Amino acid sequence: MARKRGEARGPTLFDFVEVKKQEEKRREARDASEELYQFIKSAGRVSKEEAAKWAKNRGLSTAEFFKALENLISQRKIRKRLDDEGNLIYEAVG
Repeated sequence: MARKRGEARGPTLFDFVEVKKQEEKRREARDASEELYQFIKSAGRVSKEEAAKWAKNRGLSTAEFFKALENLISQRKIRKRLDDEGNLIYEAVG
């Protein structure tokens, strides 16, 4: 029996597979806090621009980058400061 145009079709196996792929992509959002901490710790002090360039080179999204920064700040592993020129810098604590 032929379907009429506009008639909704039921779910198929392929729909289930597509949903699984989307869930895997969401899970791939990684927590880069430890990597970022090691970068800041090894450099001592890092400007916001240097940290953003580092994140971009590693393929982190802006959201992942800021989430990692906020995580480290809340754990008191790094702190935000302004340098003499008024630029935002991040430095490792301890």
